[in-house]
Amino acid sequence: MTAAAATAWMVTRLGAPTAALEIEAVEVGDPGANQVRIAVEAFCLDFNDVDTIRGRYGLLKFEPPFVIGMAAAGTVDAAGPGCEALLGRRVAGTTVGVRGGYASAVLLDAATIQQLPAWLSTAEGMAMYFPFQVSYLALRVRGRVAPGDVVLVHAAAGGVGSAAVQLAKAFGATVIATAGTDDKVEFARSLGADYGVNYRSEDFVAFVDDVTNGRGVDLAFDTVGGAVTTETFRVMAFNGRHLIIGFASGIETEERPLPIQPSIYGNFDLVGICFAYVDSPRPSRPFGLNFLPTAAGVDIWSRILQLARAGTIRPVIGRQIEFADVPAELEALERRETTGRTVVRPPQ
Repeated sequence: MTAAAATAWMVTRLGAPTAALEIEAVEVGDPGANQVRIAVEAFCLDFNDVDTIRGRYGLLKFEPPFVIGMAAAGTVDAAGPGCEALLGRRVAGTTVGVRGGYASAVLLDAATIQQLPAWLSTAEGMAMYFPFQVSYLALRVRGRVAPGDVVLVHAAAGGVGSAAVQLAKAFGATVIATAGTDDKVEFARSLGADYGVNYRSEDFVAFVDDVTNGRGVDLAFDTVGGAVTTETFRVMAFNGRHLIIGFASGIETEERPLPIQPSIYGNFDLVGICFAYVDSPRPSRPFGLNFLPTAAGVDIWSRILQLARAGTIRPVIGRQIEFADVPAELEALERRETTGRTVVRPPQ
């Protein structure tokens, strides 16, 4: 094997994407054990990438220069020891060191890889990879959603929220969606949400109270954090599960403690969600970390694909853009101007 020449978006300084990113030629080395290298065919823009570029993500603080990008999809052109069977396969996965994905070639962590079937395009597979897996983990595995449950989905028109709406409906739930514009509310309803509320123009707490006749929701799918989280405490039903998934309102919130008193007097659960697959969960256990093994991830992905093949769910691609448009589109994402996933075609 030899190193692959690649074109990549390099973070040359911390700041706004249009000021911090520059296109550069890089070399992507040979994959090590339990790694593969892919010729990238698609990647998606992500809020976490914006936070990393701006230097405000506490868990992912990298010193420039570095290539941004936590996930990518494409065809395996080199495989390290233990991954030989993946050569030539189309896959999606998390990048080694959770960076490097905004490029025409990248190394992937084999523990996170999911294979893409022939009936699914690479762009569709990339758009499904993170949103549907994290939503399935949150709703089904951690939230134990059941038919008849009432599920509140915040940011329901976004990449993850749009997946959560569809999966919650597939699991037999009644879905209440929140979004920041009337158009996005209607978009969430088109995906199956039973009710929708524009949280900028209406009080979502009063709306949920009215819809549920004061009972509250069984699950809250919360990727926003901050004030949205504490307001959501007020709409939780008895025995409800508040799923804490992300912090789109400000990643800094991730490092601040949440008050637990509301869950005590409200008789509901605060449920943490961390999407990650590992070869073995044992090494992280002494540090209080629990991650799913790869086999569980393959099972989750297989169930997601069954629902997609049946037409029950679908990938939501809001925009497909060219490689050169990445910085401006990252800032559009940051301004909440997008729906679904923004998929990028890298240079070949």
